[in-house]
Amino acid sequence: MIVEFTELAQQDVRDVLRQTNDQFGSRQLRRYAALFDTAQALLGEDAERPGSLDRSDLLPGIRLFHLELAAGKTGAASHCLYYQVGTLSDETQGVIVLRVLHQRMEPTPHLAKALQQG
Repeated sequence: MIVEFTELAQQDVRDVLRQTNDQFGSRQLRRYAALFDTAQALLGEDAERPGSLDRSDLLPGIRLFHLELAAGKTGAASHCLYYQVGTLSDETQGVIVLRVLHQRMEPTPHLAKALQQG
């Protein structure tokens, strides 16, 4: 299954990686960037994979994938991918990553903004 990131999610990733580099250096930047690649591949294999969470309590059809699942280690990451399965820009079915947020952030307003922007 194809995985696409919204413009806002792409900006979230850029911001996270910039902050990672600024705070922890280039070695950690490479590790964290690899987690995003792994997470994308895992969601492409199975959007409802074990460990991902149904967050329809926030908005219908929303799921959460914590980056620590991509690392295979608790505490290895602090960010979550909020996504839904739907129709991609090329009219195929796939995973749409709406936002990438720190685990302590309140997701609802950020997800609402992503959905408004389509």
